[in-house]
Amino acid sequence: MRKRVKGIVTVIFACFFLALSFNITVLPLEIVIGGSSGLSIIANHFFGIAPAIVVFICYLFAIIFGLLFLGKDKIKKSIVGSFIYPFFVYVTSPLSLYIKNLSLNTSEYLVILIIGAVVAGAAHGMIYKVGYTAGGSDIASQIINKYFGITVGTANIFINAIIVISGGVIFGWDKVLYAILILYIIGAVTDKVLLGISYSKKFYIITNKDEEIKEYIFNEFNTTVTELESIGGYTNKADQVIMCVVPTREYFKLKEGIEIIDKDAFFIITDAYELKNKA
Repeated sequence: MRKRVKGIVTVIFACFFLALSFNITVLPLEIVIGGSSGLSIIANHFFGIAPAIVVFICYLFAIIFGLLFLGKDKIKKSIVGSFIYPFFVYVTSPLSLYIKNLSLNTSEYLVILIIGAVVAGAAHGMIYKVGYTAGGSDIASQIINKYFGITVGTANIFINAIIVISGGVIFGWDKVLYAILILYIIGAVTDKVLLGISYSKKFYIITNKDEEIKEYIFNEFNTTVTELESIGGYTNKADQVIMCVVPTREYFKLKEGIEIIDKDAFFIITDAYELKNKA
């Protein structure tokens, strides 16, 4: 129960900032970034319908179709966001008129867009981190995935691409460039919130000079290594893999040291997001 309450509170908090970002960035500047929010901007431009109403209708239909095609278990964690987000869009809507009435130059618009995208990305990351979704296109993507075999990510890109292109036709192709920038920032910040910031690099090293490499790591980085047994998939030859983790600032030093000791060494480098000492 405590986990559920924490998740719901997080979704409510994040939806408020999503709505805030929508009303101070993409709506007053009429930048269509996809999803129900993009459709609401188009509807507002042509018919003067309040964006909150369009978003709510889109989310309501998404829930109905989700119940029909996915079942309640699949969409139960989309329901909270589907009702809370449109409500906050309505509550924060006066901010959109305020921003629209400001005489801002291009650089000021860009700053507002970047800040709004960072806020939206952080909010999305918070929602996904507790296992919920904001509803809307997330549900549509799951339906497409189930019945057409397209991955959820690809389906989401396809849906948003159609809406973004429609926005480009209506509002001008320069707005599409802004939309792409916003979507990129939102995606990057969402990943950072979900995964965290990597302060370390993990090396997997296969070399014929194991002892020299290990000694170099011990002496230069004051860290230990782990040796893993491996078997080549093609050769069936057994080999040793040296694994170690070093701070990101030491990444190039270790990489260059390995290449100097054994120019034929094979190694893989990945981000290490969380390190825990053995109890």
